[in-house]
Amino acid sequence: MDQNVAGIWSTPKLAPMYPPFPIRYKDVTILTTVYRTDPAAIEKHLDFPVESNGDLVMIHNYYMPIVEGMGEVEETNVMIGVKVNAGGVDHFGGFSTNLLISSEVGLTQGREIHGQPKKMGSTKIKTVNNEIVAEVFRGNALISRVVMPVSSQAAQVSELEKYFPFRENINHKVIRNIDGTQGINQITSRILGDVVVKECWRGPSKLTIEFNESAPFHLLPVLETIESFYWKADFALVPGTILHDYLKAGI
Repeated sequence: MDQNVAGIWSTPKLAPMYPPFPIRYKDVTILTTVYRTDPAAIEKHLDFPVESNGDLVMIHNYYMPIVEGMGEVEETNVMIGVKVNAGGVDHFGGFSTNLLISSEVGLTQGREIHGQPKKMGSTKIKTVNNEIVAEVFRGNALISRVVMPVSSQAAQVSELEKYFPFRENINHKVIRNIDGTQGINQITSRILGDVVVKECWRGPSKLTIEFNESAPFHLLPVLETIESFYWKADFALVPGTILHDYLKAGI
């Protein structure tokens, strides 16, 4: 292949949609809430070889003031704990069922590279009357709301991982050819690089989720809100791996 063509990272050639790896994120504020849902609801989101690893869900609400190539970004990632066996090795991570993001650059990069199910949305994290409030919107419609009292209980992010190991983000990447046939059908994985956690606090919280057809967080209903972690970090988005290729497997 012509090297000029092989070197195109994103179209259009003279004004790429998103930058190449690594993409660095600075001073990110995150409110992660863990809740319990119906195991049958989790199963509906998954296909072989991705297997459920329990009945817990994490909603990560992000405010990212400085992202390379994107600027200010708001994002919410809904994850369920899963296991994928690839080449005889078990990978444990968080499978993204819904992702809302405020950046068209981040949305495109997430879908085209990682296969993340990103759609446009906004996430507002604020402190009101000694409470941390995170609200997620699709357009003007409220999708989810978390309220956590400002906590004095210091924590480690590793304590959050006792619920399930979420650092490895697993996605189902599907991209069709122009004629409608399958172009890419893979299970992908990525782990953030250069992670520096600056602070972390944990405490009780309350999560509510509203019905919305285009952002169906409600398909993983809240049976019990367990707790939330409020943390701040720097990290980098780096290349990931293909865990399973459905087309090569003949599916």
